[in-house]
Amino acid sequence: MINRVSFPLIMKLHRNVALGIISGLESTLINRRPAFDVIRKLLKSNPSWGSKDRRVIAQAFYDIIRQKRLFHALTESESEELNLWHLIGCWMVLNDFPIPKWIEFNNIYKERIRVRTSVLIQDRIFKYSIPDWLDQMGLEAFGKATWEKEIAALNIPANLIIRVNNNRTNVQKLKERLEKKYNIISVIIPDYPNALVLEKKHSLQGIKEYREGWFEIQDANSQKITPWLHPEPGKYYIDACAGAGGKSLHLADLTKDSAKIVALDIYPSKLDELRKRCYRNKIRSVQTKNVDDEKLLKTVKADADGVLIDAPCSGLGVLKRNPDTKWNMTPERLADLTKIQEKLLQTYAPMVKKGGNLVYATCSILPLENKIQVDNFLDSKVGSKFELEKEHTYFSHLTGFDGFYCARLTKKCE
Repeated sequence: MINRVSFPLIMKLHRNVALGIISGLESTLINRRPAFDVIRKLLKSNPSWGSKDRRVIAQAFYDIIRQKRLFHALTESESEELNLWHLIGCWMVLNDFPIPKWIEFNNIYKERIRVRTSVLIQDRIFKYSIPDWLDQMGLEAFGKATWEKEIAALNIPANLIIRVNNNRTNVQKLKERLEKKYNIISVIIPDYPNALVLEKKHSLQGIKEYREGWFEIQDANSQKITPWLHPEPGKYYIDACAGAGGKSLHLADLTKDSAKIVALDIYPSKLDELRKRCYRNKIRSVQTKNVDDEKLLKTVKADADGVLIDAPCSGLGVLKRNPDTKWNMTPERLADLTKIQEKLLQTYAPMVKKGGNLVYATCSILPLENKIQVDNFLDSKVGSKFELEKEHTYFSHLTGFDGFYCARLTKKCE
């Protein structure tokens, strides 16, 4: 339940470290800024912090976000307003840190926190620290047994996983090179032919092999999505919600950089990042097009062998790496996202040629965004031209990786 971490060389929490944690938590829990961006900028802007301090700051930051509801309940506050110092105090008690004699920790009582923890974790919403609405939705969708397994798995921090660029090397060669040259230990996993799971977290962007495009950072189940297009060299594919292009790059890799790949997105900054990644990976088959103006869609040739819609979604399948999502998502926002997903299917499905594939994917496990969305599409006028070939939910508790959904629909030839 509590992801306890051993800090054998750290005997106490220094005040500058505590202030760093407070700064990060305020940005994410109060000002709603994405946790990943916050911690990256926080560590980058404080180069004087040593490696041990940086480890404590990052660990406490993510643990407290992941267990916010439990820690807030442990503070016994009647107010919904968060006391960030008390959240840190609860984290310190449950990780066996000595509590500094600071005024901010005057109301932190170790034994009471430990006793209350043992009581509160009998309740699923505190044990896995989730909002009521999400717990109810998970119960209705999956039943108690499956939901508890899945939310438990999503509460475990994600491993660092890379996807090998087969145009540059292969899994075995990269594994051996990383170990020999950098002492970076990794594991090859069955049924994930291009993935390496790293034994520990490492900063990879600075090493030569990353700069030269030998690999990309990508979750193992995310690597499962692009192959659903049955990609082949010489064919034409559209990545309809490309973002920074992780799946466009994977598609180029699978087609030996010999397909026509058009990556679309409404955010120019994300497409700029994709172009940089293509340059680093020496990929030439990906074209980018900004479609913030819907009129620009008419300039896209609508005769694709395959269209991938990696749709904007709740992100509730990737809580392992983005635990702040469960505090930022609401039922109202989820309803808005399902409308966007519906519109995307109606907009991009006509770009598939007869006999071609439409692949719809989300990084969510919720049927509302997945199976129900696809079923509703098939009942529509545009969707009636397609038939569902296959669908699958990649559950975290069954794979150990992020939660994803994928469906492949084929356009009828008649």
